[in-house]
Amino acid sequence: MDSRKKDKLLCSQLQVVDFLQNFLAQEDVVQGLDPLASEDTSRQKALAAKEQWKELKASYQEHVEAITGALTQALPMMVEAQKKRAQLLGALEELQAKKRVATERLRTAKKQWQLQQEKHLQHLAEASAEVRQRQRGAQQELVQLSQELGSLRQQAGQKRDTLHRHQTFLQLLYTLQGQLPFPEAETELPQMLDLSKDKPQKQNPGDTIGEDRSMPSKADGPQPAGDPSSPGLPEGQQHGKGT
Repeated sequence: MDSRKKDKLLCSQLQVVDFLQNFLAQEDVVQGLDPLASEDTSRQKALAAKEQWKELKASYQEHVEAITGALTQALPMMVEAQKKRAQLLGALEELQAKKRVATERLRTAKKQWQLQQEKHLQHLAEASAEVRQRQRGAQQELVQLSQELGSLRQQAGQKRDTLHRHQTFLQLLYTLQGQLPFPEAETELPQMLDLSKDKPQKQNPGDTIGEDRSMPSKADGPQPAGDPSSPGLPEGQQHGKGT
């Protein structure tokens, strides 16, 4: 603003100088034509130039005063504007510093989050692999147990068939002898056979094996001692035959 006002003042002064130069040049031309007329004309022009000079001077003074007043009012505003500019620059630098810190924190947080997600995914993958491995092991164990259970059921069926044959043989022997030394066995054994036929699935394989191992002892146990040629006869009858 200060340089602009100075330029305007300088322009006004140059206009005054140009006017005076033109005026003097015209005076020289007029004086060369008619000295008397030129003197009156010169006086009139000098008076006009003087008046114009006064007007220009007054206008110049007004402009100077206006510029001075404007500068007087503008200087505090300019100082205040400079202070505000400095404050704004400081605030801008502070904001930029905070922005850099926030950006760095965001980058660090994002990196940590990515690492946590990778660890979590890795942990899930490991857990899933472990679960699949356990599932395969459980399936293999289940298949093995199913095979063992089938084998045990087959063995139990064979034992039951053997027991049934032994019981049939014993009943035949007892029928031939005409007596039942163990009448309670005749009622218990068919009941056990019926229970084993009705509920083969609920029996424990260990109990079935134990039962199968213990049952033949009853079938083999009641054979009376005596002559090997007649295993089904009691001892008294064998002696009777001998006598």
